[in-house]
Amino acid sequence: MHLLKTLPLLPACLLVASAPVVALSPSVNAQGTRVPTLDVDDIKIGAKGYGLTVFQGMKPEKFDVEVVGILRKFRPGQDLILIRTPHERLNIAHTVAGMSGSPIFLDGKMIGAYAYGWQFGAEPIAGVTPIKNMLQDMARPVPPNLLQPIPVPPPSQPGTPRKSGKGFQPVKRASREGGNEFRGDLGEYELQRHAQQIGERLAGSLQAPPGTKLASPSTLLSLGGMGDRMVKAVAEMMTPLGFDVQQGSGGGGGPDANVPMMYENGGAIGIQLIRGDISAQGLGTVTYVEGDKLVAFGHPMMQGGISSMPASISKVHWILASQMRSFKMGEPVKPMGAMVNDLQASIVIDTKVTAPTFPVTVDVDGVDGAPKKSWSMEIAHEKFLSPMYLAAAMGNTVESTVSERRDATWEAKTKVYVKGYGSLELHDFGLAIGGTPNTDEFFRSRAVRAVGMILNNPWEYAQIEKVEMKLKLTFARNLYSMRGVRPLEDTVDVGDKLRVQLRLTQFNAVDETRTIEIPVPHEFAGKEFAVSLVPGWMEGPELAPPESLATLLANLPKQSFAPDSLLAVYQLPGTGLAFKGLIAPRLPASMADSLATANDSDAPRALPTVVRIPFPMGKFIEGRDTVRVRVRPSLR
Repeated sequence: MHLLKTLPLLPACLLVASAPVVALSPSVNAQGTRVPTLDVDDIKIGAKGYGLTVFQGMKPEKFDVEVVGILRKFRPGQDLILIRTPHERLNIAHTVAGMSGSPIFLDGKMIGAYAYGWQFGAEPIAGVTPIKNMLQDMARPVPPNLLQPIPVPPPSQPGTPRKSGKGFQPVKRASREGGNEFRGDLGEYELQRHAQQIGERLAGSLQAPPGTKLASPSTLLSLGGMGDRMVKAVAEMMTPLGFDVQQGSGGGGGPDANVPMMYENGGAIGIQLIRGDISAQGLGTVTYVEGDKLVAFGHPMMQGGISSMPASISKVHWILASQMRSFKMGEPVKPMGAMVNDLQASIVIDTKVTAPTFPVTVDVDGVDGAPKKSWSMEIAHEKFLSPMYLAAAMGNTVESTVSERRDATWEAKTKVYVKGYGSLELHDFGLAIGGTPNTDEFFRSRAVRAVGMILNNPWEYAQIEKVEMKLKLTFARNLYSMRGVRPLEDTVDVGDKLRVQLRLTQFNAVDETRTIEIPVPHEFAGKEFAVSLVPGWMEGPELAPPESLATLLANLPKQSFAPDSLLAVYQLPGTGLAFKGLIAPRLPASMADSLATANDSDAPRALPTVVRIPFPMGKFIEGRDTVRVRVRPSLR
């Protein structure tokens, strides 16, 4: 027992790569009467029994167990049973990630699920989650609409939010996906901030129980089909959420005639987060099947509560022994049902539920002989994981295609289809110096932010139907750097055009000069006219805060100007107003002040009157500058 207290404790669940998946199978048959169970208070130290798990293939096998101790109040309302597992393979591998959920029996009665192991453990000692806590999880109700297709309301028209009582109020909806929603101003959505919020929520459950001297638990996350840089980026995102990330197999094996027709106690089970050309699956073990439901893992995956993610019968290739931590290597073989609850003691699967997913395709253009020009994936429909894996799909395609280590400019035009609302198109670009893309660009891309904002909107449930991306790659630094601007005249007249000469530098190319002409507005007569020159991708037009999903979708493509444009930006006297999803760019000062100061929480919001004139440049722009000239007084 002294040795156990000095070693870090980890859940024995392993996330491994998944194969492409077909339509979900019908519900499994009932398994008869409930298995006899044994309460923790009735377990004797030294009692011997057996467990069930898959060592290789799909058939569960027995392994011997002996009770060595009980940790009381290991988690809130949950004890932990300590067992030793003498077995020819486990004597080498010790505790194994992926055995999470393996049912443990004493005197023919189930006591719980193999669930925790000590990192760097020198002997096969594991922690067992009591079956009582897991059966309590199975008995918890889930929303009835999880058993039916996703309801999608008829679309609103832009600028006409749904009415509820006085004024326009957000439509409240029941949560379908637990505690993984983004909280805060939707306009400030960032995937990294979303991950940080989830990490803060999980911090308490990831801490070791007081007095145990045990390390925080974590879950191994193995990614298939990803390059080194994207694996590293995913690891930085997911590690604070309680995952240990590693690169693994992508699955994709052919059909197997030996696949069982239904889940069984001790069989391998996976939760699929993304499948296809890149893939990830949570691999664990079934603890107990009862009718159309089952419990597995013996610990949470993300402790996200009510969920709906695809599940699959899986197979195990091998148990890879490691001095640090051993794990099962496996892949899905038969999709069946969905995870409907993700709780402290277990995950709950319902085989009647079809989990929502959406397809993502990425087509590559501009690279002759590219190793792969068409990528296809299917992503679990979830508030955080969907934008997370969309970023991974986007970044991995670029990384895999520009692996020649040449400078490359990438440009992505993405169509996002939302059920009941049609599609919207978003434009992203980036520069990979030496063929090494900056992964932050993908996590912060407009496409990823848009999907995150849509799925986390506060008005109604939004269903992503599909995402189509056209990715254009050019092996060059398709970029202008603005290295100097000057007006061609020091003084101009109202109604004339201010001519500004730009000096544009390029990598390994001769500098260019361009001249743009900016109309001089009459408001600056007799005054200084100051104009900022800004890349189009850095700014967007003034937009009213969205008040419905419809207005959000209308706003998203307008977040910025074309990334290969240059903006001439200046501010006019006067004030504009944003109200009910609409913009009034200029109003008389007296009217603007009267409306904006109304004693009403739903009053218009004052906006500066900013003019932005775009100039197409043919290449992406970096840098910014300002020119100033005097405007002669008007003769009128």
